[in-house]
Amino acid sequence: MEKQAMVAKRNPYAKFHLDSELVKAGIWYEDEDVRVKVTYAGSENSRYDKMLKLKLKPYETRIKNDNFPDSEFHKVLGEVYAVTVVVAWEVRDENGNWVSGIYNEEGDIMDFCEENIIKGFALGNRLFLDVIKVASNFNLFRQGQKDESIKK
Repeated sequence: MEKQAMVAKRNPYAKFHLDSELVKAGIWYEDEDVRVKVTYAGSENSRYDKMLKLKLKPYETRIKNDNFPDSEFHKVLGEVYAVTVVVAWEVRDENGNWVSGIYNEEGDIMDFCEENIIKGFALGNRLFLDVIKVASNFNLFRQGQKDESIKK
């Protein structure tokens, strides 16, 4: 009778676990002169879940009736991200160094704060869409993930 090779058992669900430290610390999304550090925008970020539900509550009927335009949803989502997902926002100064802040329409650097994050997302819709993709990408926050910097 042949002996079967012993195979070590493994948890088949381990690949679905997030790295709690990476979720808490966040990862960078970088695109030339702008980089944004974000935490995970998913169920492991309870602040995000709670605030999104709270902010969307007044629009429930419109959402159910498919009468809630994407532009309005993105405005609400930007407000939620500004408070619960964005950890840091940096831009390059005139010397090419990374500094905390957000560009305004003229390219001047505004302070890093909730209000200016919302403005930055409104001014750079494509940037916001990229940040959404990074913050909601489970694979970037998985256990064993090595690279904390994501480039476009």
